[in-house]
Amino acid sequence: MLTTACDNDSFFELQRANQYPWTSVSELELAVREPYLRTMGSAWGSPVGALGLRGFAESDAAQYLNGITGDSYFREYYTRAWETTVLGNQKELELAFQYLYEISTATNAPLKLIQDAEDAGKDVFSNMSDMDRQTVKRYKGELLFMRAWCYFYLARTWAPPYDPNGDNSTKHFVLARTYVNGSSELKNGTLATVEEVYAAIVQDLKDAIECLPTSYVSDEADPRSRVNKYAAEAQLAKVYFYMGKHNLAEPLLTDVINSGMYDLKDAPIEAFNRISGEGVSNEVIWEIAINSTSTKFDRNPTIFSKCNYSANGGGRGKKWNMCAWTAFTLSYKILKQIGWMNDDLSEPVEATKDLRYQQTYIRLEGYQPNPYKSGTDEYYAFLNKYESRYPAITVPMVYQDKHFRAPTSGRRSNKPMLRLADLLLLRSIIRFNNGDKQGAAADLNVVRKRAGLADINASDITELAIENERIKEMTGEHGDRLFWLIGLRKDIGIGDRDAGQYTATKAPYSKYYWQIPELEKQNNTAYQ
Repeated sequence: MLTTACDNDSFFELQRANQYPWTSVSELELAVREPYLRTMGSAWGSPVGALGLRGFAESDAAQYLNGITGDSYFREYYTRAWETTVLGNQKELELAFQYLYEISTATNAPLKLIQDAEDAGKDVFSNMSDMDRQTVKRYKGELLFMRAWCYFYLARTWAPPYDPNGDNSTKHFVLARTYVNGSSELKNGTLATVEEVYAAIVQDLKDAIECLPTSYVSDEADPRSRVNKYAAEAQLAKVYFYMGKHNLAEPLLTDVINSGMYDLKDAPIEAFNRISGEGVSNEVIWEIAINSTSTKFDRNPTIFSKCNYSANGGGRGKKWNMCAWTAFTLSYKILKQIGWMNDDLSEPVEATKDLRYQQTYIRLEGYQPNPYKSGTDEYYAFLNKYESRYPAITVPMVYQDKHFRAPTSGRRSNKPMLRLADLLLLRSIIRFNNGDKQGAAADLNVVRKRAGLADINASDITELAIENERIKEMTGEHGDRLFWLIGLRKDIGIGDRDAGQYTATKAPYSKYYWQIPELEKQNNTAYQ
């Protein structure tokens, strides 16, 4: 989707730029594209990458490689310093905050245009055909979806999680759902409660579902880079799960799963190893797709995954690439829990059978100097087996390795935002908690089968078995470990951190949120 319709970002630099008011359906298309573009923000300011980094590093799934440094909040995440950290720089969180509000602004203006026409009982533009009306209806659905998405991302970082059994009246950031014309209005916002924010997110997604067709935009280079009805249902289901309203999430999950449009026939890596125009894995419901000339790619994953953005194909084999500033691996606590590392740090046979372990993670043994001549087969085989950057890393590490995997242009690899395995595992745990072990096992085994693993009998299924499958499947994507634990109201454990210095973060997580960036507090009277 990103820049697929033209070269680089030039479709925002046409003779009539994306601006309000628009005068035709084709011009309104530009307004619909802009929020998608903003999801990638800038190289180090992508909202997607910033939440991915923060969500992984703060969780019990992360292990910090002490001594590796960089210009991000990676250390503050790992030390869980959200209450005391002042966001007074222009690092990933400040930039993500900015781009998320740009998405909100980019959706509000065209939505006002559409709503004003609807209120007046008129078409948005003159001389519209029936096809034009259906197109504008779809546009409305996409804009509503993107507005809900941006506020869900804001809420996951800058407000405490929704409490299904308690008070949601605290106020943390501005909820802007109307078109603002002028800087004075922008600088005089009104803070919204947690309840109001989530009510708005839910309503926008409900409205999006009513507007969006089940089909994709077929003339896109990557049709699934633009959302359809099932993407909106999947996103609403995830919002409900996070809110603790699992009974509302399940029927939405079922509608998407039973649609017949998605399956897990492709190998696990296939959701991560393509760029726009190279096809799409059939498990993907929505993805951010980047074409071969785009400059809109996210570098934040270099901090919490194995390779640099300069890698092609994930930098494996003779194209070996290991990022110098990768600061996080999977924690030993989690690796042992899921059966991917033994107590003596050796590699379990069971782990090597898992296609996800083979394709989307990589284990490197402790540092050894490479004894082979550069460029030889033995030299590259050694690089693919042992730590080669830092002598201080003397023990085995398992790195998350889902990013920059496209062989043609790794930095432009598509980013799956919603995929079927995610939804199956959500429905599995909901079914299990409702006493439906048969249904829970059925969903779980679809995911396990794709990974090359044997079925789990319904009589043997446990909550931990589902959780472990979730970790294997979703680690490194969109702060998923935090999403899962908060959605189930479970403790956010400390992982490998020092138990003498850290304690688990417990539900209802009332103090678990980051501070508003200083620049925003200075410029918006709502925070004064």
